[in-house]
Amino acid sequence: MAISCCHVDRNQSQKETTQHGSVMFPIACYEDDMEKIDVPIHWHDEFEYILSVSGDVLVHAGTQEITLPAGAGILINAGILHAVARVTHGLSVLRSLVVHPHAIAGSSFSCYWQNLILPFYEQKELPFIIMDGNSSWHNDIAQYMMGAWDAITQESEDYTIEARYSISKALSILCRHLPLCVPLPYQDTGVLERMKLLLPYIEQHYAERISNRTLMDLAACSESVLLRSFKKTVGTSPMNYLLNYRIQQAVSLLLSTDMNSSEIAAAAGFHDISYFTKIFHRTTGLTPRRFRAVHRS
Repeated sequence: MAISCCHVDRNQSQKETTQHGSVMFPIACYEDDMEKIDVPIHWHDEFEYILSVSGDVLVHAGTQEITLPAGAGILINAGILHAVARVTHGLSVLRSLVVHPHAIAGSSFSCYWQNLILPFYEQKELPFIIMDGNSSWHNDIAQYMMGAWDAITQESEDYTIEARYSISKALSILCRHLPLCVPLPYQDTGVLERMKLLLPYIEQHYAERISNRTLMDLAACSESVLLRSFKKTVGTSPMNYLLNYRIQQAVSLLLSTDMNSSEIAAAAGFHDISYFTKIFHRTTGLTPRRFRAVHRS
C-alpha cells in the first residue's frame, strides 16, 4: 500500500469525507512534510496516531494546542476537531495511522471492542493522549504503531494480519495505562460545535465581505466568545483565519489557472490589489507573479 500525503476533503460540518484505506481494510498510512502543506482542521470517525519523525509539529486538538518534538506522538480520539502545522521553518515531518475501530474490533459486541476500543473511546475527558516518550509505555506504543505503519506501507507478507496485531497490542498497552493519564481541562463542547458551524461558513463565503459581526450573528454569540472559540481551536483570530484561507485560495488559483493577479485577488476576497500583494508577500515571501513563476517551473 502506497504512502499518502494527507489530503483532507470535508463536508459542511468539517467532517472528513476521505476514505481511509478500504472498506475491507479501513486503515491508512500518511507521511507529511509540513514545510509543504498544513493539515487543515477536520474530524473523522477514526482514531489517529501521529508521530513527529523530525522537527517540531504543532497539533490543534479539541481546544488544546500541542507541540510535538521529534520522537513524540499523540493519539487523537474519534470525533475530535484537529489540525496540524509546523512550528518553525525547517525540516518537519510526521507519520500517522488513521484507524477505524472496526478494523480492530469488528463487531461492537466483540471482546476486542470491549477490551481495546471502548476503554479509550468512552473517556470524554481524554480527547487525546500525548506520548512524549518520558514513559516506557509511550515508546512501546510508538514501536507497535510504527511497526504497523511499516508493514502496511511495505505490503509485507500477511501485512493486514501483522498490522491488526500490532495496533491491537498498542491499544492493549494504552488501555492498561489509562488510569495514569491525566484528564484534560473541561473540553467546551459548545466551542467545538460553534466552530463546526463557523469554519464551513468562512470556507463557503470567503470571497464575500465577512466581519466578526457576521460570525457573531451566525453563531449567536458575543465577540469575546467568538474570539475565544477561534483561539482555542485554530490558534488565531477569526479575521486571521479568514485572511490565511483567502491566501490559500489565491495560491490554488495561481497554480491552476491563468487568471491575472487582479482577477485572483477579487476571486479570493481581496478588494484591493495592493493589499492583496502585500499580504501575499508577507505570507509566502514572494509576490503573486513571482510565486507563480517559481512554482509552475
